[in-house]
Amino acid sequence: MTFTKLRPLPRLASQLSAIGRSFLQVHNDARSHIVRPDWHSVTDGKLNKGLSFTIEERQRLGVHGLWPCSYRDLEEQLNAVWVNFQARKGNISKFTYINSLSHRHQRLYYRFLRDYTEIVMPIIYTPTVGEIVASFGLHFKYPDGLYITIFDRGHIRDVLGNWKEKHVRAVCVTDGGRVLGLGDMGANGMGISIGKVALYTALAGVAPQQLLPVCLDVGTDNEELLADPLYVGARIKRVRGEEYEDFMQEFMEATVECFGGDTFIHHEDFATPNAIKFLEKYQYSFCCFNDDVQGTGATGLAGMLNVERVTKRKLEDMIFLFVGAGSAALGIANMLLTALQGRGLSLEAAASKIFLFDQNGLVTCGSEKIEEQAKTFAKPMDPIKDLVAAVEQLKPAILLGATGVGGLFTEQVLRSLAKHQERPAVFALSNPTNKTECTAEQAYTFTEGRVLYCSGSPFPPVVFNGKRFTPAQANNCLVFPGIALGAICARARFLPDDIYAEVAATLAKSTSEEQLAAGSLYPAIRDAHNLALDVGVAVAKYLFENGLSNIYPVPKDVCAFIQKTQYRLEYQSALPPTWPYPDFPACRGKDCKAKNIL
Repeated sequence: MTFTKLRPLPRLASQLSAIGRSFLQVHNDARSHIVRPDWHSVTDGKLNKGLSFTIEERQRLGVHGLWPCSYRDLEEQLNAVWVNFQARKGNISKFTYINSLSHRHQRLYYRFLRDYTEIVMPIIYTPTVGEIVASFGLHFKYPDGLYITIFDRGHIRDVLGNWKEKHVRAVCVTDGGRVLGLGDMGANGMGISIGKVALYTALAGVAPQQLLPVCLDVGTDNEELLADPLYVGARIKRVRGEEYEDFMQEFMEATVECFGGDTFIHHEDFATPNAIKFLEKYQYSFCCFNDDVQGTGATGLAGMLNVERVTKRKLEDMIFLFVGAGSAALGIANMLLTALQGRGLSLEAAASKIFLFDQNGLVTCGSEKIEEQAKTFAKPMDPIKDLVAAVEQLKPAILLGATGVGGLFTEQVLRSLAKHQERPAVFALSNPTNKTECTAEQAYTFTEGRVLYCSGSPFPPVVFNGKRFTPAQANNCLVFPGIALGAICARARFLPDDIYAEVAATLAKSTSEEQLAAGSLYPAIRDAHNLALDVGVAVAKYLFENGLSNIYPVPKDVCAFIQKTQYRLEYQSALPPTWPYPDFPACRGKDCKAKNIL
């Protein structure tokens, strides 16, 4: 027999199954003993270090040659990202570049967000995120979260089980019912959930694999979206009533069934009635948090505590006028109400200090269609339809806007406010920038530089009469990453209202006297990652001290305990660790024969 007839082995091998080819490669390769990881895994965004892989790592991992031979450390890579970022024209282009980096090079992405927080925040969060949400179908590329539709009823647990990560500790969920100042954005609201969890990692150090953005797609009443060929959501009218509430109940139960009873569930951008209804329903049976109500409430109260520091007037001696009666305004109003009661005022006395002004005018006992949550603040007085007239009559120390109506605080409103207060305070909290009630420049100009101003979106410094003012940003990113960090690390059972007073106090104390002197009521956004740790420690301590944690034993050093859990933004070796072992002598001589023990 000759073997020459069997020589067309390559053709045969090409026809074998993938398993057969693998078998031939393993058993005919002289280097088959070398563990060669799949290069797709090594270059996965979660593991990729790019040019920061050392030559040894590249060679031992079998990826040598996939990058140029040069080496860049993390600082050099950050500089390269910064140069690329600066080269992009316009916020949308910058967002697209940063978003792409998050999928290619995850750790570098989060490090860039942390080190350049003040510059990048307006790109990945407000105000640019509003533009992204408005045209989300145009920007959608990656499955960065889970879309659970009303048609998944009865199978939500199955959908959650499809998520790639199985050790989720926090879920950020929206139904897109009221996104920023944009209104009903349906499934486009996913952009907000994705942006929120990115800040969990960048600012608070929560590991990205522990986070899950979710959009509950129950339709939309936004006719423009329904007619948009690029809309990615269900093209149905928004589902409401019992069917919607049962759907939400199934989601909450499925989440804790899938990920654990102490999973942190962050509700985001639900319409005001639903936001408050779900908070009241779930706050003490789930580890549930509503950023629009509680996060905004804690942030707003912190700013008011700093108004107290600057003016030397006690909050209980002030009058507050809230323009807007949505979840943000009501969240702050209720947080303030609780704080005033904590200072000895009765419920009635505390409520008498707080006035609400909605689209129908001042909320009074005779107002029509008063939301249940606003009735506490309804006043037994004649109606006032005009905002200027309300300011003239009430003479508020603090004027707060959360309306989504740009330019609502006119020159006349601001001049009237300043006429009655030596240091009036203006909180223009609506997002994005074009929806804010007044700009920083308008506020300083029309109050002759005496205003204590803060806004929801960032504004540049203002120079008035030769003095430079730095307007603060009353941004929830100063609190919600830390709240999540503390709740996750302490494995909270639930989060009571009192915990947000601790958060507000922590945020207020973090504002330095120098910042207050420059007109800033809040710390700079660039310090948000340090503040997140402070807030996280305050939250965790409260949970430990009040028996609301599932961690036993209680750690002695809460700060150190939390820091050990945080996601590292520095590179680590891609190779498994090795350590020395002694050389064992070989067994020699006649006594080394194995004994037969059978």
